Amino acid sequence: MNLDEVCEQVRKQVGTVVRDSLGRVSATEFQRFAIAAGETDPVYFDDEAARAAGLPGAIAPPLFLSSVLGWGAGPPDGELGADGTGDETAGLPLAGLRLMGAGQDLDFHNPVHDGVRVVRETSVEDVTLKDGRSGPFLVITRLRRFLDESGTPLLTCRDNLIARPEASA
Repeated sequence: MNLDEVCEQVRKQVGTVVRDSLGRVSATEFQRFAIAAGETDPVYFDDEAARAAGLPGAIAPPLFLSSVLGWGAGPPDGELGADGTGDETAGLPLAGLRLMGAGQDLDFHNPVHDGVRVVRETSVEDVTLKDGRSGPFLVITRLRRFLDESGTPLLTCRDNLIARPEASA
């Protein structure tokens, strides 16, 4: 499939919402993320410090939900694309294309704490075929909404992906 055809296939999915359960967030997971990200605020590690700050208990760092693609172990190296991505495309027909992040806007609604069950809703808002110095590429604008299981919004993430053909050897 050429890039024009991929663009049309993606365009057909604009507005379609893919909903999946990411499962239960544990304090250990978000605290490991905090350490890896260099976050040292006690509200991420200590329930008492979090309560003193007006929170229900220790909370996840703000970027935790938008950074974690799933709570599972992830695919083995052999199943990753050449660009290092797994299946972060929510079923879009992007096989054989190189994907790159191209910016992200985040709206934080409610803190994420130990035990919350997270649901992610992903949809495509727009797709545009462009020509660059190194050839054609797609810009895909994706909306990811993270909610708790009762529907309370936690985080809204609007991100852009660039999809381009693999470079010829």
